[in-house]
Amino acid sequence: MSSISEAHMFAAGAHGGVGQKRKYTGEDYINHPVAVREIVALHDGTVEMQIAALLHDVVEDTHVTIEMVRDHFGERVAEMVQALTNIARPEDGNRIQRFIINVRELEQNLDMQTRMIKLADLLDNTSSIVSRDPEFSAIYLAEKELMLDVLFNGKEIGANADVVEYMERIGIEHPLLLSAMAKVTEGIALLKPVHIKRYEKHKSLIWSAWEAA
Repeated sequence: MSSISEAHMFAAGAHGGVGQKRKYTGEDYINHPVAVREIVALHDGTVEMQIAALLHDVVEDTHVTIEMVRDHFGERVAEMVQALTNIARPEDGNRIQRFIINVRELEQNLDMQTRMIKLADLLDNTSSIVSRDPEFSAIYLAEKELMLDVLFNGKEIGANADVVEYMERIGIEHPLLLSAMAKVTEGIALLKPVHIKRYEKHKSLIWSAWEAA
């Protein structure tokens, strides 16, 4: 099995090779996948899950193909990266149309392990966007609220089937889901009135589009 350090170097090279930076800070993009991996590791994610966390954006954002991921890191990692990759393209429509396409694809393909990685991704991104871009966060938070509802609530989340079964039996949610829900709720509470109106409008539009799709 490939190591986490190999995946780190691979992802850093892929994102660095296209000059990708974090939107608000200008820092190297690899800092985001590293943060996602650290969150997954804190919640007992397997080595394969941590590798997939490091690679979760390489197919979507760089010249890396899913075949390259499979060749370097194996079938299971490739499956997870594929499940986490947004498929909508600019020609597929406006932001709402592309969002619905991506969420439908996630709904079909995420399993308990990739849900955990996606939650870690959402958690790290939400922390960055809410603090740095309140205007866009009104749009972003409405979308993440829908995602939490349709992709994660009542769904299996975790690295280990036995642990997931135990959590279901005693009726508790995965800590990552609770953290993500709290982060989104906190972000909404911080919106100014003008941004609240934007959030409410976008929320109505995306839910209507979701139900119509």
